[in-house]
Amino acid sequence: TDSADARLLNDMQAYSFRVRPGENASCLNLYQTTLPTILGVPDELLERGGFRFVDQRKADYWKLLTTPQDDGRIPVLGDMNTLMFSLHKSPGASIPLPDSATELVVSGMLDGSVLQGVLLMSDSNFRKLFPKQTGFRYFLIGANEQRIANSGHFTHEEVNRLATLLEGSLTPYGFDAERVSDRIAAFLIVQNTYLSTFQSLGGLGLLLGTLGLATVMLRNVVERRSELALLRAVGFRSANLSVMVLAENAMLLVWGLASGTVCALLAMLPHLMSTGADTPWSNGGVLLLTVFGVGMLSSLFAVREASRTPIVSALRGE
Repeated sequence: TDSADARLLNDMQAYSFRVRPGENASCLNLYQTTLPTILGVPDELLERGGFRFVDQRKADYWKLLTTPQDDGRIPVLGDMNTLMFSLHKSPGASIPLPDSATELVVSGMLDGSVLQGVLLMSDSNFRKLFPKQTGFRYFLIGANEQRIANSGHFTHEEVNRLATLLEGSLTPYGFDAERVSDRIAAFLIVQNTYLSTFQSLGGLGLLLGTLGLATVMLRNVVERRSELALLRAVGFRSANLSVMVLAENAMLLVWGLASGTVCALLAMLPHLMSTGADTPWSNGGVLLLTVFGVGMLSSLFAVREASRTPIVSALRGE
């Protein structure tokens, strides 16, 4: 009904962004980018704050957008995936503007946000740098504070109704509404495809490595058959030999797994330090235990086979 639509629009809060078009630097673009789309963040959103940042506790990153730089560079914010993987930039790095002596400086990184693929700049700096970019072309829309206080955020049905209402009313302007969850899901589908590919390749490498580990363990014990036979001849029991060989191999496995784990943690350090880091520690622990178990079982099998070899025939090789 019209009254329901009017009430829905009355409960709506919209943040309007000025837009300087650029390249798509999100994970949906497979090519290298130099300068993505730049959004002019309205003062209302700067005052409201929100969103999650990498190193959230170190600074109020929204205020940094309005803080002048001593070197004259213009501060901008961006999503971590956009900056690190598309632009290859980190906080403090400069981003040159084409046909301009002005440079941008990365002041902070958003952690897994819907604003992937763009750079954020204060509206005042945006108007100074791009005076020809008038009007607003990008909007973040949600429930206002009064609606949230009274009955909470919009429901799924209300979001769909509001999107249909806005697209229908603003058809002459080419308005296109998209749910935040749908946009983030599109980003995650691409990221998960990459991760699944690398995980499959990593699993294949791990399988080959585990088989190689078992082969090395077996060969090590087989080459020492004469040595083990000599120890049996002077009175060592098979159980004692098994414990001795297993202890040697266990030490090698522990040191190898520990060094590999430390190197992996160092490589993952930027992700682990991020606010929204989600690390599958349990899966990693099970994987390490599996590799350790395969190595120990291979050694135990080799020791048993060597113990069954007649002492005389084994000593002849010695």
